[in-house]
Amino acid sequence: MRKFYNNFGYNLIEVFIAMAVLSIVLLGMASLINITVTINRNSAEKTVAITLAQGKMEEMITKGYLNLPSTDQTVTEAYDDMANYPSYKRITDIKIDKPDTDIKLISVDVYWNNNNRWVRLQSLISNTGPD
Repeated sequence: MRKFYNNFGYNLIEVFIAMAVLSIVLLGMASLINITVTINRNSAEKTVAITLAQGKMEEMITKGYLNLPSTDQTVTEAYDDMANYPSYKRITDIKIDKPDTDIKLISVDVYWNNNNRWVRLQSLISNTGPD
């Protein structure tokens, strides 16, 4: 009588190789998830910074040329000064571009991550009132 062996199963070496390949794939995916989370966090922080800069810029433009300071002025809102945004610092700088042209340069810088990251918005505003 002949014995028949079942050759349809997996042996131990094949199982270990499959586990090693699966481990490498899962480790790669775990690092990819970590990178994705970091990129999303940085993007959210930058979006907040741009929104803060844009809000201040709109405030300055809405005031109009005549209601802005007539001399160079820098206003700093330090960390913890802005409600709901303690990890951001905003510096608004108004400069007379050229006195004879009636143009003012407005710069708004927003810093975060201990001044390691920042955004800047700049705009020119002119005295376009009636002659």
